[in-house]
Amino acid sequence: MGLLIMKIFIANFNRASTGLLIKLQSAMKNMDILTDNYVLADYILAVGDRIETFDFCLQRFRENKKVIHLWAGEISQGTHDEVYRHSLTMMSMMQLCTDKKSFKRVKMLCKAIDKKPNAFIIGNMALDDMETFENSREHKYNLVLYNPPTNYSREEVQKENAELEQSLINEGIDYLWIEPNGDANSDVIKYNIKNQDRKTFLTLMKYCEKFYTNSSCATYEAPFLLKLEQIIHVGERNKNREQGDIKIGNSTEKIIKIFEGLQWNLNYLFQ
Repeated sequence: MGLLIMKIFIANFNRASTGLLIKLQSAMKNMDILTDNYVLADYILAVGDRIETFDFCLQRFRENKKVIHLWAGEISQGTHDEVYRHSLTMMSMMQLCTDKKSFKRVKMLCKAIDKKPNAFIIGNMALDDMETFENSREHKYNLVLYNPPTNYSREEVQKENAELEQSLINEGIDYLWIEPNGDANSDVIKYNIKNQDRKTFLTLMKYCEKFYTNSSCATYEAPFLLKLEQIIHVGERNKNREQGDIKIGNSTEKIIKIFEGLQWNLNYLFQ
């Protein structure tokens, strides 16, 4: 019997994650395992924790599709994503974790529901692509990326946004405010720069005076481009997000090796 080629559909509904997945998607295309048709997929790669990802994967789970959860076991504060993230882990047949703490949390979660974990530590995917341009801006500026916390009321988002804006005015230098992620109440936020491609975004971050944010990039990318005192955490959204072992690189290579193992097992079953 000839070689069976498995297919994986990437369920990603988070604009911020798109740049992190480019290298992985390219490697999957080279393996001929990437599909844009979830009906034909053998596996669904669930990216992160957005409600759209949860809703999509819940339906695929009901159809007995095999779910692989990328960024399983992480925690944060100030969002509803905790519920969606850990629910995706419970639906998944494989869990891909950033670090040891996430890995241990997945094992504990699976044990609580009498489920055998199938977890791997793949490291910080942000480190797979940290390429930047040379600085083309001669003036000083602060960089802002503020995403509305999903467990905030509209009034709470407006209040925190106004406080952030006042802090920036008090700094007395120009600021570049990047378009938020599109979650509910994003329309409250007055940005002056549209969403940027990854290389441009990282360049803006690298050369800013201060980076005001409540995005996860404060943990995963910013510490490698800025001094810690330049990273200003806004509000509670990332209060408990992991600050630990995020220096592990080569995530794409690790994931591809895992997928190669899935491909081998699939062919073994049908020999």
